[in-house]
Amino acid sequence: MDRYFSSIPLFSYLRSKGIGACGTVSPNTAKFPKQLKLKYSIERKLPWNTLSGVVVDDVLALIWKDNSVVKMLTTIHEAQGDKWKTERRRRRPRITQTNRAQVEEAWGNSRQKTVGIPKVIDDYNYHMGGVDIADQYRSYYHTQI
Repeated sequence: MDRYFSSIPLFSYLRSKGIGACGTVSPNTAKFPKQLKLKYSIERKLPWNTLSGVVVDDVLALIWKDNSVVKMLTTIHEAQGDKWKTERRRRRPRITQTNRAQVEEAWGNSRQKTVGIPKVIDDYNYHMGGVDIADQYRSYYHTQI
């Protein structure tokens, strides 16, 4: 799901009905853990590939630092054990003034690198095309709400 629809109460309800869900989330959504609401100045200083999560009402809320901090909710993934990450060949992020030190530390001079990324991020990226297509179809029809 896109962050427009994601919330802990919705994901908890879906889980109670036997439906798994995964998606990005706004930190201002209902019941999002205060431990994961970070100020931008703190987010910028987190090292690349930092992962942190909190379970709220059987929903895993987590943050992961890629080029910026990604906030996710999931009822179908774990953030521990041996199945929480997957190996993917990734391109080095674009270097900016704010991320130069972190990118150079994590990537060195390599343009591409095989890295472990959270399974929830990998699944979201793989299946996100469906949301994009739905948004595209929705844009063809204007409604008055």
